[in-house]
Amino acid sequence: MTGRTCMQCGKPLQSDEIALHRRLFGRGVTAYRCLDCQAAYLNTTRARLEAVIARYHETGICALFAKWDTKGGS
Repeated sequence: MTGRTCMQCGKPLQSDEIALHRRLFGRGVTAYRCLDCQAAYLNTTRARLEAVIARYHETGICALFAKWDTKGGS
């Protein structure tokens, strides 16, 4: 948990939700939407946004997303 909440529904946010919101809407934003509210706003599905997050984690092409460690070490 990040201590931040969705500006639309008030749900506590995960770091990936914040990272995706910043990636899609600009790094300077200070209020964020959860994945469900982002999906509704963008007229897409939560699953599609989760796939985008997974892609950023796997490729490491965006500094907003920490790369997943699949080997259990750092």
